[in-house]
Amino acid sequence: MLSVVVVSYNTKEITLQCLRRLKEADEVIVVDNASEDGSAEAIKNKFPKVRLIANKKNAGFAGANNQGMREARGEWILLLNSDAYVLPETLPQMKKFMITHPVCDVAGCQLVNADGTIQASYGFFPTLRRIVLFMLFVDNFPFIRRRIDSIHVRDKSRYATTVEVDWVTGAFIWLKREVWEKTGGLDEKYFMYGEEAEWMYRIKKAGFKVFYTPQAKCIHLQGKSTKSLAKAFAGEAKGFLYWFSKHNPRWQQLILPWILLGGGIYKAIAWTVLGNRQWARANWGITDEIWHATFGKSK
Repeated sequence: MLSVVVVSYNTKEITLQCLRRLKEADEVIVVDNASEDGSAEAIKNKFPKVRLIANKKNAGFAGANNQGMREARGEWILLLNSDAYVLPETLPQMKKFMITHPVCDVAGCQLVNADGTIQASYGFFPTLRRIVLFMLFVDNFPFIRRRIDSIHVRDKSRYATTVEVDWVTGAFIWLKREVWEKTGGLDEKYFMYGEEAEWMYRIKKAGFKVFYTPQAKCIHLQGKSTKSLAKAFAGEAKGFLYWFSKHNPRWQQLILPWILLGGGIYKAIAWTVLGNRQWARANWGITDEIWHATFGKSK
């Protein structure tokens, strides 16, 4: 039995479209994070068989997914973003993959844009070295990105084969129920961005295996605006700070903020030189957020 958990927040039409495509799911649970656009009412009216959890307050991505997993009854659980659309063959293909790869405990499929182009779908856990490469754009240089163990794998040719990985993108996470039961789910101190990688770090420490496979595909309507991408980057950078406070030695915790600040300034200057004032302003804003998160006040 497969239980699909979808978190909804002010994305009524997108969420409804997501739910229309889940015909192969045995159970669908929607956790609505106090949406103000009528999402909960629309879901209740159009999909009466969906198990709806209507939160009065926004519990965040991690908290809402944990709520859904607590209610799930399947031996398999799929965490699916509301802006992720499965294809007719996606769920059957993933079931087949899990059955034919019993060593796999957590899996992510190939995420694609609406036009079919491939998105970054997996990566490696953050370390000081990887964060430096990430902040300086080095992990996106041609030739280097084909082999480098970057936080986000950017070379699209690497998405053609099934491979064991550190973590898969949170838009589509298929897992065995025992993974949830033994690891306790996502860390709810993360409100958004980076929580799936931290959870999979604990998942792998518990002895489970995580795989990426292109044997199934899912459309992900990833945010494209400068504002949304800047917000995601700032959230991820603050997530690095929390990760290191939880898992890394003190000396690395002291170094990390300066890497993030230096990288933010570097990117702001680089975008200014390249004439992209929007991205320059966004990176100055990100730098200010990192400073505030680390030292408790703005520069």
